[in-house]
Amino acid sequence: MFTKKLGVIGVGVMGQAIMGCVVDSGLISVKDVALFDVLPEKTEKYRSEFTVCSTLQELLDISEYVLISIKPQHFASMANSVVFSGKNKIISIMAGVRIETIRSFVGNSSPIARVMPNTPCRIGKGVCAVCFDQVAESDKDFVIKMLSSCGDVVQAEEKYFDAVTSVSGSGPAYVYMFLDGMIKGGMNGGLDYDSSKKLAIATLIGTAHLAGQSNESLEDLTEKVCSKGGTTIEAVKIFREKGLETIVQEGIEACRKRSEELSNK
Repeated sequence: MFTKKLGVIGVGVMGQAIMGCVVDSGLISVKDVALFDVLPEKTEKYRSEFTVCSTLQELLDISEYVLISIKPQHFASMANSVVFSGKNKIISIMAGVRIETIRSFVGNSSPIARVMPNTPCRIGKGVCAVCFDQVAESDKDFVIKMLSSCGDVVQAEEKYFDAVTSVSGSGPAYVYMFLDGMIKGGMNGGLDYDSSKKLAIATLIGTAHLAGQSNESLEDLTEKVCSKGGTTIEAVKIFREKGLETIVQEGIEACRKRSEELSNK
């Protein structure tokens, strides 16, 4: 009954990122993707390749999988403006909107996948957490392949999604702040901005890859960089005195609590 494989509601940063990665991966062709956004200028540049729908109802009527990538506060008014057939397969990336809330609008028969992506998905280097409700195995496989085009995929129960949000969903902001501190630290030593930025980013990427491939604990890996009486230990002493790890944990806890508050609204 559907003429399009994927319909994207909301062509913002994440909507564009996911549909771009999916098409680039070859999983879906542009002719099988339909788009709708309440702001026509967001879809205009895609009109020559993708199917741009003039109404949201049109998109729902022609799309098998429906990616909802709008702001959470707009979901209720959007959902109340259309009729869901119960045959659309829903993929939601709306932060803080639980499956039970989505189901109250789309009906009991629709398969629903809830996803928490992060912004590095824009370049295919992100990570997405996903959970499923009433989704057939073949559809799970498709959704996982779709998300894998954006980076890594982790399946997690929905009850852990607030924790996921606080670590990976919001995590890029923490990394940017730490990088900013490293870059400025290098500049304080006389490096120009570009050189310090290159050194800091390359160090972060390489260290993250090493941590991911090593069976050693992060504490042991840290100690291996620190020589007694050397240079690294002096920085590590300051970080420990200032409680760097505690600060990070407290920030993540505050983020998680706010996610819980939004989910409960």
